[in-house]
Formats: sequence, structure tokens, C-alpha cells
Amino acid sequence: MRFRALSLGLVLLLGFAFSAARAQDFSRAPGETDLAFAKRVLRLSDDSDPHATTAVWNGLSTTFVDYQTPGENGERPLVALRLTPAGVYREIAVTTGEQEGGVPDIAAIGFTGAEHDPARKLIVILAWAQRHYDFEGTLYEVRIFDAPGPDQTSLTLSKVSEKFGMGCDCGSRDGKTTSFRFKTIAAVKAELKPLGY
Repeated sequence: MRFRALSLGLVLLLGFAFSAARAQDFSRAPGETDLAFAKRVLRLSDDSDPHATTAVWNGLSTTFVDYQTPGENGERPLVALRLTPAGVYREIAVTTGEQEGGVPDIAAIGFTGAEHDPARKLIVILAWAQRHYDFEGTLYEVRIFDAPGPDQTSLTLSKVSEKFGMGCDCGSRDGKTTSFRFKTIAAVKAELKPLGY
């Protein structure tokens, strides 16, 4: 009987911990800037090189925040602080820019609609500065995400992202150059238009 009571207590404790970790709601202070709000709720320091911008995404105010993780192999997570119909913000993990010869920048954020889906998708363009012995320039990658559901805590990469992939706008020591066409939201949307977006 004692074992059963301990097991039940452990299950309840784990259930509480899981639900607390699953979603946390944040309130925004009156007059608080996008960056001040992001730094406060995500506990970011100035050393993390944070950036924040707010846009309306599918009718809801959403503050997109990117920052750099510490250490030699730092990365750049991108999260969305999305206003819920209840008037509080909820954090949604968007993506992480991994190391590719350095930590990336978020070069652009935008949206695209589809004829068959009223919810607009999120377009994220990442950019890595490249400085190597043989070549230098900028490496780009386009990632497109489906709109989140009501209780979703991370975004799903859309299959249409495969159309864009990654490419380098680079020059090499031997004089050869490569270019990547999809460095802007407008270029991505123009490519998507024949597909019904």
C-alpha cells in the first residue's frame, strides 16, 4: 500500500511538472517595448545579442525574438511570443539557426498565404557570414513553417521548404562566384506564387 501511495504521488508530481513546463503565459507591461518584453520574459541578457520585432500573424500580435546562446558553439534560437485570445502571450519555438562557420543572423521574417489554406505560413531566412581561405560571402537558408494550432508549443517545418534549401552568395579565390536567389521575402513569395501561394 505504501508503494502504491508513493507511485501515485510521483505520478501527480510528474504530471504537475509536465503541465507547468508545457506552456507558460506572459503578460506585457503597459508601454513595454518589444525588446524589453522579450528580454524580461525569456530572461535574456544584452550579451545574448537579442532582437525583437512584432507583426500581426493570422490576426494575432506576435513578437518574434532571436538571440545567441553562449559558448564557442553558440546558436541562434528564434521564438514567437504570440498573443492569445485570452490576452496573454505564449512562447512558441520557431527554429534554431545552427553553427555553419559561425552563428547566423535572421535575415528576414515574412508570411505567405495559400489558396488551399487560409492560415498564412511563416517564412524565415537565415544568413551565415562565411570567411574562409578559399571563399567568402554569405550562406542563406529558407525555412517555411505552418501556422501553429491553439496549444502548439513549437512550429512544424512545411514541406514546401524543400524547394528552397540552402545556398551561398559567395566568391572564391579562383574568381568563381555562386549566387542564391532567395535572399528576400519577395523572392521567396515570387517562387511560391505558381504553386498557389
